[in-house]
Amino acid sequence: MIPSNVIPIEAAVAGDLVFFDSPGEVSALIRLAQRIRWRGDKNHVAWLDRQDPDGRWVVGQAEGRGVTTDKWLELGPNDVVVRLPFATNRDLVLAFARAQVGRRYGFLTIASILVTLLTPGFVDVMLPNTWICSAVVAESLRFGGWYHSWGDVYQVAPDEFFAAVT
Repeated sequence: MIPSNVIPIEAAVAGDLVFFDSPGEVSALIRLAQRIRWRGDKNHVAWLDRQDPDGRWVVGQAEGRGVTTDKWLELGPNDVVVRLPFATNRDLVLAFARAQVGRRYGFLTIASILVTLLTPGFVDVMLPNTWICSAVVAESLRFGGWYHSWGDVYQVAPDEFFAAVT
């Protein structure tokens, strides 16, 4: 069953979320960590930042070169667009997310998700002033008024985040 807030791209507006099933080494590490707790296929999350007059979307995301807003949206067969949770302030979500552009990506934080799953909870190897994709988007939603009871936003894997917002 498709969750009610999974929408077609044609119905999307700036601030809505995109969950991806992406290829690549970092995505493979995320999938490995997620398989310990989760069974889904979402290993990356971004926000829809702006739409060009021709209808193409630019996404904001935390990627290897940091938090950016300069990539065109390319949806794959397992990628989905999710409307922001009810009562979330879209303007605040976008303001917070955009304010993070230029911050570094937390490669060590990705590894810490796997470490956290395999060791006691006090082990945290996150570097300060860095983001991973799910953390920057989840924190943006929190800034916009959507709260969830995870212990550490930096340990939220994309598929876990997808389950929480759908």
